[in-house]
Amino acid sequence: MLARARAVILTNYHAVARFAGLDPLVMLRHVGLNPGALAEPENWIPAGRVLSLLGESAAQSGRDDFGVLLGECRTFGSLGPVSLLLRHESTLQTIISAMVDYRRLLNELLQLRLHDDGRSAVLEWSLIPGLRSSQGINLLATIAYRVLVDGAGCNWQPDCIHFRHGPPMHLTTFNRVFRCQLEFNSSFDGLSCASTCLSRSNEFADAELAVHARRLLSLMPGIRRDDTMSQRVASTIPLLISNGQANVEGIADCLGVSSRTLQRRLIAEGQSFGKLLNETRREVAVRYLMNSNLSITSVAQLTGYSALSSFTRWFISEFGVSPRKWRAQALSGEQLGLRSRSTVSSRGGMVEASVAAM
Repeated sequence: MLARARAVILTNYHAVARFAGLDPLVMLRHVGLNPGALAEPENWIPAGRVLSLLGESAAQSGRDDFGVLLGECRTFGSLGPVSLLLRHESTLQTIISAMVDYRRLLNELLQLRLHDDGRSAVLEWSLIPGLRSSQGINLLATIAYRVLVDGAGCNWQPDCIHFRHGPPMHLTTFNRVFRCQLEFNSSFDGLSCASTCLSRSNEFADAELAVHARRLLSLMPGIRRDDTMSQRVASTIPLLISNGQANVEGIADCLGVSSRTLQRRLIAEGQSFGKLLNETRREVAVRYLMNSNLSITSVAQLTGYSALSSFTRWFISEFGVSPRKWRAQALSGEQLGLRSRSTVSSRGGMVEASVAAM
C-alpha cells in the first residue's frame, strides 16, 4: 500500500502557490492530485504526489522556501484529533513522545526519533524509506517547530534546527519562522536542545483531559492504517460525488492505487464499487432532503447527477417515490412525531415506515 498523507498537509496551498506566482489548479493536476480531494482535511491522499507537488512548486516558482511558507500557514488545531492530546500533555518530553506514538495519525510519510544522552536531546525527523524531498522536510520541520514552540505551553526554544540540505536562497524566510540557530549541511534533519529542557512543564497540562484524548484516539478506526479498502472507498466517495468524479478511476487515483487493485481488494472483502457508490448516494440524498432547504435540483447535483430527470428515476427506483414526495412525507412524519430524525440514517428505511404511518 502506498504511503498516504492527510489532505490538511496542503492547507492554504492555493494561497501560497498564487503568492509564488503559480496556478494551484494547474500544479495539482500536473502531479495527479484531484483538487476536490483537498476539500476535506481528513481525506487521505498519496504522499508521493504531495512531495512531488512541493518539489515542482518550489522549482517552478524559484522559491526554495516553499515548504516553509506552506508550513507557516498551519495552526496547532490543524493537526486534527492528536492536537487535543498534545495540548494537555504534562511536559515537553511527553508532548514529543505523544507525537512519536501517534505520528501515523498525522500522516504516513513521517518518521520521528528522540535521542537523549542526559546532556543533549535530539528530535530527528525524516521521511519513510524510499521517499526523498527537501521541501517535504522543510514543511515537516516547520510544522514540528510550530507545534512544539508556538502550540505547546512550555515557553521554550530549541538550541538549533538542523537541515541536511544546503543553505537556501531565501534564508530570510527560514530566519523569520525558526527563531533560533539554523545549521545547514547537517548530518540529520531535526532539532537539538539541552536534556533539561525536556522536563519543562506545559502550562496547558491537564492529566484527566490527556487520558480522555488518548481514549478518543483509540476509537478512531477511520484514520488507522488497517482500514479495509471498503472503508477507505466509502469515506472518499462523498468528497468526489458532487463533481461527478466518484468513479472507480477517480477514487483509485485519490487513494493512490490502480483501478484494478481497488476492485480486486473490494471483491476480496465481498464488496463492489457500485454497491458502495449507491449506498453513499442514498445516504447523501436522504441527508440533504431531510436536513436542508436545498432544491431538488441542488440535491441531484450533490449526489452526482447533472440532470434532474436522471436523479428522479434513480431515486424512485431506490425509494419507491419521487424525491419531492419523499421529502414531504418524511418532514410530515417528523412533525407528527411518527419517526425521529435518527431514523433517516437507516439508508432510506424511513420511507416505508413513514408511508405506512401516514
